[in-house]
Amino acid sequence: MNRCHEFLQHILPKLGYHWPGFRKVRRQVCRRVHQRMQELAIRNYSDYLVHIDQFPGELDTIDGFLDITISRFWRDRGVFELLEEAILPDLIATAQQKQRNAIRCWCAGCCNGEEPYSLALLWHLRFSPVDVQLRILATDRNETVLNRAASGSFPGGALKDVPPDILEEGFEKVNKGYVIRRKFTDGIQFLQQDIRRDIPDEFFDMIFCRNFIFTYYEHSVWDALFKTMLTRLRPGGYFVIGAHEHLPKTDFDIRRVKKGEPVYRKESPHMS
Repeated sequence: MNRCHEFLQHILPKLGYHWPGFRKVRRQVCRRVHQRMQELAIRNYSDYLVHIDQFPGELDTIDGFLDITISRFWRDRGVFELLEEAILPDLIATAQQKQRNAIRCWCAGCCNGEEPYSLALLWHLRFSPVDVQLRILATDRNETVLNRAASGSFPGGALKDVPPDILEEGFEKVNKGYVIRRKFTDGIQFLQQDIRRDIPDEFFDMIFCRNFIFTYYEHSVWDALFKTMLTRLRPGGYFVIGAHEHLPKTDFDIRRVKKGEPVYRKESPHMS
């Protein structure tokens, strides 16, 4: 087995991470670890483990290497079809019935911004104008990716799944990449926040937590974070995860909306 992989299998549980979640992205992480070892003039992983024992603060440095920055627009197309056909119309109707002027969405672990921008484009180009606004809070712990997200600039490969009409209306071609048109960024707030230590102090109609905690963190971390996040989801609200993820058990009544799609609806009135 690759020595870096052995190192990661040893060190990830100490930080609350789940090794199998990193198998497809291990090269990205190993490059960062190797670069760090070169900075410290450490030749092998055994010596690096000794260094970590001597300087426990090094674990915080390694923790910073574990942000995975791979994403794209319209990831899991079936989710966005379900949003357009059923979920957003339902949330609009509920907001109108309860006389709320906005639908609130939280994108946790938003990375470079592909997910919140996909949602905003879907809203503006398929539902606007309506008498309800969509407000999106997009959080990530990584300042670099948040700055990238705020710029609204993306390489062409990130947009390969975007419907052609939305690509044409939503973006400007700039050099070899694309920039989202500013009129479609209204209502999005980017916030630096580590979900393990802090979460937004408000309630949401929809929470996206895709290819994030249910992929990369240990199950014990899943349970605590999932329960906390559900306290921030309104009854009748929707919780969206990655296509290859599954939810831990919970006392909340949360049910899959459509067979085969990773979208769930919170039924029980534990929190309003």
